Amino acid sequence: MKRLKGDGAISLALGVAAFILYALTAAPSVATVFDDSLEFHVVLPTLGIAHPSGYPLYTLLGRLVAALLPFGDPAGRINLLSAAMAGAAVAVLYLVARKFAGSRPAALVAAVIFALSPTWWAQATIAEVYALHGLLVAVFIYCLLRWEESQATARSRGAARDGWLMWAALTLGLGLAHHRMIALLLPAALVFIFWTDPALLRQPRRWVAPILLAVAPLLLYLYLPMRGQTVSSLDGTYQPTLRGTVDWILARGYSIFLTGNPFNITRRWTDYVALILAELGALTVIAAIFGISRAFAYHRRRAVFLLLATVTQIAFAVSYKVQDVAVFFIPAFMLLCVWAAWGLAAIFDQMAQRGAHAGRAVNLPPQWRPTLLLLWMLPVALVMLFEPVREAVREWPERNRRDDWQAHDLGRDMIGSADEGGRIIGLGGEVTLVRYFRDVLGERADLQVTRADAESERAAAVDAALAAGEAAYLTRDLPGIAQRYSLDGTGPLIRVSAKAQPAAPPEGGQAMGPLTLLDAQVTPLGGHARGARFALKWTAAAPVGEELKASARLLDAAGQVVASEDAAPVKFAYPTTAWVAGETVDDALDVLLPPGAPRGPYTPLLILYRAADGNEVGRVSLEPIALE
Repeated sequence: MKRLKGDGAISLALGVAAFILYALTAAPSVATVFDDSLEFHVVLPTLGIAHPSGYPLYTLLGRLVAALLPFGDPAGRINLLSAAMAGAAVAVLYLVARKFAGSRPAALVAAVIFALSPTWWAQATIAEVYALHGLLVAVFIYCLLRWEESQATARSRGAARDGWLMWAALTLGLGLAHHRMIALLLPAALVFIFWTDPALLRQPRRWVAPILLAVAPLLLYLYLPMRGQTVSSLDGTYQPTLRGTVDWILARGYSIFLTGNPFNITRRWTDYVALILAELGALTVIAAIFGISRAFAYHRRRAVFLLLATVTQIAFAVSYKVQDVAVFFIPAFMLLCVWAAWGLAAIFDQMAQRGAHAGRAVNLPPQWRPTLLLLWMLPVALVMLFEPVREAVREWPERNRRDDWQAHDLGRDMIGSADEGGRIIGLGGEVTLVRYFRDVLGERADLQVTRADAESERAAAVDAALAAGEAAYLTRDLPGIAQRYSLDGTGPLIRVSAKAQPAAPPEGGQAMGPLTLLDAQVTPLGGHARGARFALKWTAAAPVGEELKASARLLDAAGQVVASEDAAPVKFAYPTTAWVAGETVDDALDVLLPPGAPRGPYTPLLILYRAADGNEVGRVSLEPIALE
């Protein structure tokens, strides 16, 4: 095997280091509820249909990784795919910066700055499309630069060499089969290609192979109508017809974010400057500006290419009126780091010259001069990296998702709180979380889910489920539901049943103002959270004319409150004024211990109080519970 040297070795080492960083901080399983990452965690392992434009390349890669990796759950494996793609992108970005700037130290510093940028790091730790997109962008540019270099050799030999152009075309096609933003590089790429080899304008036969290679990966989109014969998208809107598939691939529904402003987002140019500074740091931006100022004198053609590419990326991101705009700036962040490398190259070159002069002045042996040059340039590198490293350390708790089990534990709690054959009705992200456990992990195959984002749709779904004799569960409060149905809290879910009829209250229990506490069980929380669940059973002998709230607390050995949770009954969905005399109402309150709370016994305390003024109407201390 050929041993890697020079740039190849540096690129490999950098990519491996970035992958290790991202893998160690990647989420171990599902980590979000209301964004695309959770959708991909369901779609990829099950070979489903992702939202427009469908992302067939990412879907197939994710399915392969989810099936082949022998450790972790499928969501965790797909998160590692993002880490691997992101690490590879950092490695290739170094090579790109090296080609532009001509300086190894400058390229290395620029690549590390990008690797530590918060948005890129965040995308490297969850299932998302941007890590692979960034890799394809970097590879496409690298292939064009290698082709340009090959043309210089080819002209001296009197023959065209288009091998690297073929690779660039193939990468472009793969990019178009993944994320269409790579098409924004085409204007800059075409100017660069025809400027490098004007003979291409007179030799259309040389276009055939690159065009075919760019078009061939688009056949991956046939996955959509083929797979669409069996499944649909998670929201059920994909239609496997010609028109439905074309609309899906072109994502015509998303054009509103370019032509309109559905979220009424207002951003000024200062907001975008602040975003770039937050991602890359002030010194990187200054270095990029310096790089732009000197690049045209150094290599005009490459400078024009890089400038056109940067402008188109920034122009699109600024025009795209979405809330999570930072991810659409990722290619621009990459290119700005290349500009910064170009600016840093001049500084490192001057440092190298001074270091070489100093070495000669003291008659330093030749074998020690590279070490002296490295030490001479090290302070500049440390100054450039100080801010990105400082921010990474400061934001480590947010960036490190290794112990982020919150969404996973919520999903497992949801499926464990529903009866056999129950139907869970909720927003898209909430029911998708249930589908991950049901469809991907194969747990609770008996459960049914209904996605209903609008309140009217959820109300209709509840009516239909109860009419069909199903156990119906809501994931959140639904205005007006308490007047029509009886509600109970079962873990994180709200069980809906026919409205209770007035009756004599059950015997026993402890009176707490107008309510009676029939039963209270306190158990440790399941999953990875530290705390306790108060499972309560209430009743009222007569209609209650005021709203009451419960406060569940955990006291330490000294009687001090360590943690508490206050809520109206059934997660604020079933106020006491809606209760029917004699009905029993189940409720659940989860109390989380703060980070660093010691292990040991805690005394549960339950207080009932008036919502209007906070005055207590009753309290009860329960048996101590040991919490680890």
